Amino acid sequence: MNVFSRRAAALAAFFILFFSIPSGAIPVQTDDEILRDFMWGRFTAIPQAQRPKIGLALSAGGVRGFAHVGVLEVLDNAGVPIDMLAGTSMGSVVGSLYAAGLPTQRLWEISDHMTLSQITPDFNVMGLLRFLFAKKLPSSANLVHFFHEQIGDMRFEDLKIPFTCSAMDVKTGERVVFNSGPLAIAVRSSMNIPGVFEPVQYRHRALVDGAVVDYLPVESVKLMGADYIIASVTPPDFASTTPQSIAAYLLRVGDVRGAAMIEESSEKANFVLTNRVLDTGTLELNKLHKAGEVGIKEANRHLGELQEDILLFTLPYVFKP
Repeated sequence: MNVFSRRAAALAAFFILFFSIPSGAIPVQTDDEILRDFMWGRFTAIPQAQRPKIGLALSAGGVRGFAHVGVLEVLDNAGVPIDMLAGTSMGSVVGSLYAAGLPTQRLWEISDHMTLSQITPDFNVMGLLRFLFAKKLPSSANLVHFFHEQIGDMRFEDLKIPFTCSAMDVKTGERVVFNSGPLAIAVRSSMNIPGVFEPVQYRHRALVDGAVVDYLPVESVKLMGADYIIASVTPPDFASTTPQSIAAYLLRVGDVRGAAMIEESSEKANFVLTNRVLDTGTLELNKLHKAGEVGIKEANRHLGELQEDILLFTLPYVFKP
């Protein structure tokens, strides 16, 4: 059989297969979708140095913040370039591990085995509540060991993607932004929940969770040099549960303040993905997967809109002569 005959046979086989498939089984793209896909291919082919820089801000939110993993997975699969990251609290944990080069699949695997004992050496069967009546709050020191297990003794300068995270100095009320030096201690400080864990003593500062001053670090991404900013937000859920303990009330106070900061920071982002993780407490680590799935759904739901918005922003670069 010559080349022409082989091609003809292959074409005939394709048409037989095509017409044997039920009509409803083949998704039909609209003209707008075809155009968007064409332009998106042009955009993703542009070298990084020749296009606007895209940054991603990952909010705080405790366990709810694991929704960022789902968002990152969808953005990865769609080829959305992330040139820089900033995270606060759980956003700093997810963002730092991703910036270090861990794939989202690895982050899902980590969530299967995450326990409070990997955060604090002081947790036992009596739980954290007993520490509310003690003279000393538990330490979050184990988080440093956890990071060393995952990515070694990595520094900000070693990351594959530029990354920053925020904490607060309880002695001054200042926001402290980490962008250099050891990574683990910075992330530990960023998610060191006030009233639950004792302050981290580092560089003459007493540091607690950055969510108190920078719940959604859009401004940090902007200062890093991002031209276009995507914000992944996990807002507090005030309706599903009523606080049942002193610790829960302390966390709720932080969430109320965080909700106000979300509104202000979101206005500075180009595109906001709002991951509404319901009925999930800040430290309910058994619900990490649930939160991640919310992120997948939210990002998939708005992926087309996000791509179109990025394309409109970068149009001069996509069709640059």
